Amino acid sequence: MKHNQRLGYQRLAEALVERGLVETQTAREALQAGARDGVPFPEVLLGANELADWELSRTVCEAFHLPFLSVEQIEPDSEAAEGIDPEFLAEHGLIVLGRHGRALTVSMPALVPAEVLAALADRSGCAVLPVVGTVRSNRRWIEERRARGACDAAPALTLEAGTEEETDWSELFDAADAAVLHDIEAPDLTEDSLFLAGGDSPGVAETPDEDPVR
Repeated sequence: MKHNQRLGYQRLAEALVERGLVETQTAREALQAGARDGVPFPEVLLGANELADWELSRTVCEAFHLPFLSVEQIEPDSEAAEGIDPEFLAEHGLIVLGRHGRALTVSMPALVPAEVLAALADRSGCAVLPVVGTVRSNRRWIEERRARGACDAAPALTLEAGTEEETDWSELFDAADAAVLHDIEAPDLTEDSLFLAGGDSPGVAETPDEDPVR
């Protein structure tokens, strides 16, 4: 597959509008708010209750031809993130799932821009292979590990309170997941499908001729 566009929030906004999940004006305002306040576009949408977490992840899978793998479905390798700044990972909601030679598999909170993945490749010296997670499960996993590191205790009550909500979306995603993955090609480990350290980031499928979000 020829890639000609990099991962980015603009393309995600277009995909959400194309699928009728958000209005054009809503997507435009969320992009502007995210750029102004320094909040990732997916988090702006979820914070405004514009769509469900699983709907956002499903759209990323379909639009960018990436596989879905929630941190709830796999236990991250605790040694895989060694040598990588944990604050950088936490800032962008990224979770390192595993390391195989010089290939680093990371779970995104739905989506992060290509520039972030390229920076991770630079910092780690590895090719970065992204998979799609969800915003809330990634954030919760990160905060739980922070809490354990700070007090060597169980996660805070505020984090536990979100368990019921996450279980609800998990049930919804199970119903949609099979249909999503059926149409998604698993990324290969060729140069085009990896963010190589010091190299160019790959793109995604071509965008429609008309841009619904301007």
